[in-house]
Amino acid sequence: LIMSPMSENFRSSYYGTLGVSSVAVVKPPSSLDVLFKAEILDVVKLKSICLQHPLTTFHRPLVWKTILGVSPTANNEATRIYVKEQRKQQLEDLKRCLKFVSREPAGTTPSPEEFSLLYLIEKNRLLVSKRAEHTDLCAIAKPFIKLFPADEDAYWLFSSFAAMWETEMESSDLIPIGAFMDIVTRGIRDWSVSGYCGPP
Repeated sequence: LIMSPMSENFRSSYYGTLGVSSVAVVKPPSSLDVLFKAEILDVVKLKSICLQHPLTTFHRPLVWKTILGVSPTANNEATRIYVKEQRKQQLEDLKRCLKFVSREPAGTTPSPEEFSLLYLIEKNRLLVSKRAEHTDLCAIAKPFIKLFPADEDAYWLFSSFAAMWETEMESSDLIPIGAFMDIVTRGIRDWSVSGYCGPP
C-alpha cells in the first residue's frame, strides 16, 4: 500500500489545523518491533514512540493497553490471556451490578452512558455522583467505544483513561473534558477518511 504525502504527514497537518506546531512524521522505527520481542515491555519507551510516530492498527491495541495499564508489561501470551479473561469476568460482574440497580435492561451494544455507570459502580461512586460527572465520563467513553470493538478492551481502556484524567484534574488546569474528547473524536474521523493507520 502506497500512502499519499498527506497520509504520511497526517500528524503534522492535523496538528496544524489546531494551531500546534510539530515535527514532520517519519515512518515508524523498526525498534517498535524489537521492543515487542523483549520479555518485559518498556512503558517509557512505548510512550516515547507514541509521541514521535503514528501507530499501525496492528500495534495500536497492545500499545494502548500496555501504556494505560490494562495489559501486563510481561510480554507473555499466557499471562496476557489470563489477565484478559480476568478483566472480562470483572466487567461481567460490573454489568450484573448495573442490571441489579437499574430498571432498564442492558443494551446489546455498549453505550457511553452504560460505560459511565459501570465506571461509577467500579469506583463505588454511583450514589454520590453528579450529572456533570456523568456527562464528562460519557464524553471520554465515546472514542474508546468507536476505536475498540471488544467490549472489555473498550471499557478498561476507558476506565484507565478516566481515572488518569481525574487524577490530572486534581493537580492541573486542563481544558474541559468534553472539548478535549471532541478533538479526539474529530481526529478519529479524519484518520478514517484519510486512511491513516492509527491515532498518535
